Amino acid sequence: MTERPKPGFPKWHPTHWRPSRRDLLWTAAAGAVLASCRGASGPTTAEAAATQPQAAEPAVTLREACRALGIRHGAARDHFIDPEDPMLDRLMARECDVVTPENGGKWGVFQHTEGNYDWRRFDAAVELARSIGATPNWHTIIWQHMGMPPYMKLPAGRQAELGISESAYFSPDGSLSAENVWPRFTGVVEAVRQRYGDVFYRIDVANEVFFWETVESHPKEQDRYGFRRGMWWVAAGGAEKGPEWLDPFFHHVHKAFPKAKLVLNEFGIEIDEGWQQRKRAYLLDWLTGAVKRGVPIHGIGLQSHLIGGKPYDSAGMRKFLRAVDKLGLSVHLTEMDVDETRLPRSWSRAEKDRAMAQLARQYLADMLDTARVEELCWWHLRSDLNFIAREHPDLGAHPSPYDEESRPLPLYTAVVETLREKARTGKARSG
Repeated sequence: MTERPKPGFPKWHPTHWRPSRRDLLWTAAAGAVLASCRGASGPTTAEAAATQPQAAEPAVTLREACRALGIRHGAARDHFIDPEDPMLDRLMARECDVVTPENGGKWGVFQHTEGNYDWRRFDAAVELARSIGATPNWHTIIWQHMGMPPYMKLPAGRQAELGISESAYFSPDGSLSAENVWPRFTGVVEAVRQRYGDVFYRIDVANEVFFWETVESHPKEQDRYGFRRGMWWVAAGGAEKGPEWLDPFFHHVHKAFPKAKLVLNEFGIEIDEGWQQRKRAYLLDWLTGAVKRGVPIHGIGLQSHLIGGKPYDSAGMRKFLRAVDKLGLSVHLTEMDVDETRLPRSWSRAEKDRAMAQLARQYLADMLDTARVEELCWWHLRSDLNFIAREHPDLGAHPSPYDEESRPLPLYTAVVETLREKARTGKARSG
C-alpha cells in the first residue's frame, strides 16, 4: 500500500505526468547530463498493462539473493525518460528494496533556475519507491563537474584567473562563489527535507569529486589530494582547506537527515591501470582522514561501472576493500552495470555475455569476501534503458541483468549464483 505523502508532497502517480515542450527542450540541451527523451504517447498505463506480454519470472530474484546476505537490492529509474512502463514497474516491484532517481535528484533538474523548484521527476521516484514498499535514495547533492545548473557554476570570467582549463566548471551565467556556496547548499538541503522528510536510505552527499586522470589533466586539473579543481572545490575553499573542504557538507546533511546512510560516490577505481590505482590511494587517504576527524560518513559509494575488455585489478581492489573495512565503513554498489563497448566487435552475443558475466562474478565475489556490502543498485534493471545501450543502439548491449522484455540475462545468472554461493558458504562479509 502506498504511504500517505508528507505535507506538501502531492498525491499523484508518476504515470499521470506528461513532459511539456519546455521539458523536452531542456532535456535535449542538457546532453551530457540527461539521456534523450522518449515521447510519452500511446496507450494508458492500464491499457498497456493489460496488453503487454508477461515475462517469465526467474526462480530466484536478485532481491531474494541479496536479502539472504543482508544486502538491499535496487535500481535507478527516471520517469521522464520512460514515464509509462508498467512492465518495468512490475519488475522493480519484484526486485527493489531501494529506488534511485537517475536524474530527478540532481540539482540541475529540480532547481534549474535559482529559487524555482520543479519536483516532478524527484517526486516520481519517491512515489514509486513508496508504492512498491521500497526506500528512495537521493542521488546526488554535490556533483563536482556535471549535473549543476548554469548559476551553480563559476563565472566564466574567472577561468583565466584560476588557471583551470576544464570549461565544464564555468558558465556565462555562473555566479557560484565563496559567499553563496553555503547558503545555496543548505537551502537546497532544507527544501528537500521539507518536501520529503527523513525518508532516504542513502544520500550521495558528493559525487565524482576526485579526478579523472588523463595525460592533459595530470597534474594540472587536480589538487595534491586528488580532488578535481572543480566549481565546488573552488567555492568551498579546497585550495586553502585541503582535504577538509568537504567535511561541513557531510555534517550538515547528517543533521538534516539523521536516518540516511551518507556516502561519497565515486567511479573509476577497478581497472589495473596507474591512474585508477592512484585514485584508489587518494580516495583511501581521504576516507581515513575523514573517519579520524569524525566526519559522519557511513560508507563509500562505488558506482561499479565495470568495463569488459579492460584488465580488472582483483588484487588491488581486495586490498582497497580490506582497508575500507578496517575503517568501519560499509560499501554501497550504487550504479552497477557492465560496459561491453571495448569487447571485440567480432564476438558473438553469447561470447560477450559470458565475458561480462564472468567480470561481474569476480567483482562481486571480491566485494562480498572483503567488504561489508550493504547495497547493490543497478543503473537500470533493464538493459535497453541503460545509457550504454542508448548511446550504442547498434550493439544491442546487455549492461544490465534483464533484457527489454524483463527476461533475465547471463549477467543476472552470474550475480544470483555468486550471491547464493556466498550465502551457502557463509564467507561473505556483507550485510
